Amino acid sequence: MKSETLSLAGALDEAGALIVARVLNSVKGVSKVGIETAAAKINIDFDDDVTSLQELRTTLQQAGVTLKKVAHGEEGMCCGSCGG
Repeated sequence: MKSETLSLAGALDEAGALIVARVLNSVKGVSKVGIETAAAKINIDFDDDVTSLQELRTTLQQAGVTLKKVAHGEEGMCCGSCGG
């Protein structure tokens, strides 16, 4: 089981939050979705043997949800070559 937090490009209203929750809950392996509308964050618990963070990001983007661009070192995105 893995937990990740994704940052949205902008805040969501309640209707948008319901859509995001429905989209993510439809992905096999997702067990819990929490959305902080004002903070523009999505907290996801999922089985990383069944789905991946990249698949979840892609699913959201296909549903029209704009995610904040991942910065170096965020969400585990680091190649390690800089020693950071």
